[in-house]
Amino acid sequence: MLTTQFLIVTALTLLGYCIYWLRKRMQYWQDLGIPCDKPDFISGSLTGILKTRTFADIARDTYKKFKGTGPFCGFYWIQRPAVFVLETSLVKSILIKDFQNFVDRGFYSNPEDDPLTGQLFLLEGHRWRVMRNKLSPTFTSGKMKNMFPILRQVGVELVRVVEETLKAGPNVEVRDLVSRFTMDVIGLCAFGIECNSLKNPNDPFRQMGRRVFLDQRHGYLCNAFIVLFPKLCRRLHVKMTPEHITEFYMRIVRENIAYRESNNIKRNDFFDMLLELK
Repeated sequence: MLTTQFLIVTALTLLGYCIYWLRKRMQYWQDLGIPCDKPDFISGSLTGILKTRTFADIARDTYKKFKGTGPFCGFYWIQRPAVFVLETSLVKSILIKDFQNFVDRGFYSNPEDDPLTGQLFLLEGHRWRVMRNKLSPTFTSGKMKNMFPILRQVGVELVRVVEETLKAGPNVEVRDLVSRFTMDVIGLCAFGIECNSLKNPNDPFRQMGRRVFLDQRHGYLCNAFIVLFPKLCRRLHVKMTPEHITEFYMRIVRENIAYRESNNIKRNDFFDMLLELK
């Protein structure tokens, strides 16, 4: 009986502390007197994200509402306080003059357990610097010019598809065509794969590319926990990318490497540049 009461009291105490901690955290900007929208207790400043609003909608509305109130306003990335920059002079300082203090973007990455999160946009600190130093030489003007013939090849196909579409009717779904064009360029330059999604909108490579942004490994509460406690989640080997997406792209990369190395193939594309970094 005493053990049960002790467990109940302990659980209630922990629950009460968590609620107090979250409430205090969600009052961070208000306590400092910084202009800020009242955050939602669950989603922070991201109310309606991916359901009724995109992040671009949220960013535009926040900027319009607080423009002129100061160099920045308060923002809540779920339950985590963040700065929403409003003035271009502060943007320049962050991205150029004081960039060494703003390398981390605050997103979760766990390359050891979830390889697809080991990308430049998600990495932090020393890992980000090492990756950036490796990738910077691949974006020189000379190497970009080497990939232009590939871009032109897909561009010619885009023109042909637009002409065929216009023959069928006066309306062209430009957004869909540009999306397929982009996917074909990425497939050829980054993976050396001819997706031909301009011809075949249902190409598996394109479909998986769309699922990257739609499929979620975890529910909202679990994602919020990962955002709040990234270090703990790395220790727990938590992954963000759905397994089928990881397996699809890792298989493509492995097969591509094996094929090029065994056949001594050189395409002068981005994938070749990455192989040179091995």
